Amino acid sequence: MERNEGLSDAAANLMAMWQTRTGASAMAVELAAALLLATALSDALGFAGASFYLLVAGVPLTAAAGLICFAKVVDAMNDGRMDSLGRLQATLSALLVGAVVVGAAIREPSVESDKVPPSATAILAFGFALLVAQALIALVPIQRKRPKNVGADSPFLSLDG
Repeated sequence: MERNEGLSDAAANLMAMWQTRTGASAMAVELAAALLLATALSDALGFAGASFYLLVAGVPLTAAAGLICFAKVVDAMNDGRMDSLGRLQATLSALLVGAVVVGAAIREPSVESDKVPPSATAILAFGFALLVAQALIALVPIQRKRPKNVGADSPFLSLDG
């Protein structure tokens, strides 16, 4: 039988990345970053209405990304592991959802005037800071315990979180 039951190496690597905290977190950070970058670009071009609608569309996107982070924490707890960095990342994701909701609420009155309120820019900067923190946390290596059936003198490589 072929390794990974017929999956190509690229698909196997993608599956292994998805199963780690880093993989899920990286995807969540990338999606939210793309949304906030598009919002910042529309702000810079003076399209407050577009910024508002981007943030409204971003509420379910960031909520789903936060749920992915939270699901990884729950999975770790079910496996008997304590993932404090994952908990921190899930908390930061919840704060990001709140920042997106507040940012959209602040922008709503200015949709017609195409003037971006300064407080909306501050919330956007806070969102970027949260994303940077999440990206840095995603870079922290995950500590894995050596399985009992693998001796101390044997090499140990684990791709799953």
